[in-house]
Amino acid sequence: MIHLENIHKTYNLGTPNALHVLKGIDLHINKGELVSIMGSSGSGKSTLLNILGILDNYDEGTYHLNGHLIKDLNETQGARLRNELIGFVFQSFNLLAQRNALRNVCYPLEIAGVSKKEAMEKAKKPSILKKLHEIGAKNHNKVLERTKDKQRGQTR
Repeated sequence: MIHLENIHKTYNLGTPNALHVLKGIDLHINKGELVSIMGSSGSGKSTLLNILGILDNYDEGTYHLNGHLIKDLNETQGARLRNELIGFVFQSFNLLAQRNALRNVCYPLEIAGVSKKEAMEKAKKPSILKKLHEIGAKNHNKVLERTKDKQRGQTR
């Protein structure tokens, strides 16, 4: 499913400074495998995840995602593949402030072409509503407050 071969990424910080973050990364993840990426601060974890998530390009090597060569895709191509093949779990909720929690749940479905009505029906399933209740998501402001508290190590 995910195949990286000899991936390199360098950030040019102005001549003569360059930061070579990824140096020949090989990674193969098959469908159904669970993988964690660990390393010290500054070791390239976020850079690697951005490349895997088609949020950033690499300089050398090859990246195949489910048989698709991932290299220099335009925004539309990258968004389509992210929508079809990739899921993200963020440390923070990353909600859209102009939408309440339930509308934030609907949004990815709407992007995938599901009607607003059907997306809302799916989002209102008891299991989804239970999860929203568990995290205190009665509205987006409370969710964002709780996220900030948890990032500071506080719980309510």
